[in-house]
This record gives sequence, C-alpha cells and structure tokens, in this order.
Amino acid sequence: MSVDVRTCSHADIETLRQADISRLDRLHHEERWAWQLRQKAVYLLAWRGAEVVGRATLLLRSRYPEVRSVLPELAEINALEARPQGEGTGTALILAAEREARHRSVPIAGLAVDITNDRAQRLYERLGYAMWAHGLVIDRWMQRANDGRILGEQADQCFYLTKQLT
Repeated sequence: MSVDVRTCSHADIETLRQADISRLDRLHHEERWAWQLRQKAVYLLAWRGAEVVGRATLLLRSRYPEVRSVLPELAEINALEARPQGEGTGTALILAAEREARHRSVPIAGLAVDITNDRAQRLYERLGYAMWAHGLVIDRWMQRANDGRILGEQADQCFYLTKQLT
C-alpha cells in the first residue's frame, strides 16, 4: 500500500486525539498542529491506510539564529520521522515539504541532521541537499517522559544542509 502525505487537517488531528498513541506522540501532534494554526509551520502526516506512518514539520523560518542570520528566506524541515524506515516514507515527506515551500515561494529548504545519523544524511544528500558552509548548529530540545514531564534539555550537534528550490 502506498503512502499518502498530506497537510494535517482538523479531521486528522481529531483522529489522532482518539488514537491509541503514547502521550508523548499526542503532545508532539498537538504542538505541531498549534504551530500550523498560528501559520508558523505546515504539519505533514504520512498515512498508510488509516495509520500514521510518518510526520514532518515545515517551519516557515529556521529554528536556528545562525541560519536565520545567513538565510532569512529559508523554510526548514524539522522532526522528520518515518516508521518503519527504508520504505520511502521519509523521501515522500521531504518531497511534500519541498512542494509546500515552493507553493509559498520560499527559495531554499534546509534541515539539521545529528552528526551521528549517517543514514539520514545520505538520504538528504541523495535528494539534493548539501552541507552549508557555516559550521554546525546545536539542536536544543526538551526531552520528555511519556507522561509529558520534562526530563531535561538535550543539545545535539548537527550538520546543516540546504537545497535550492527555485
């Protein structure tokens, strides 16, 4: 069965609210849905039948100050997840994010990848992304327990890759 990638809708978020998923996944969906409602992002879901098999967020500006200072007109693909990996879901999500960025006349897409995630980096490079020339970025995020409690802040060193869309 093929993967259908689409922008999260009100009906989708209601389906996810009723689904048997972890509280942590539920918090992620709610956060990204709120960003979309505030027009700060486009939340993309990959569906296989009635099951969500992937997600990605297209941020309409970079999370990283060092990226914004060099590339202010960049959309950033964030929190890409595909389950299971290796079946084309990640590729489908990236291509959908690029279409969304082009639709908004954004000239460049970017993304960060943990320096230890060789598999993801190879995927991005295969899709035309290249290392930017301005060094690493630090991805800071809050690690949460499944019940939503904050366990602490994480800081991962990441390569930053960009792709010209126009």
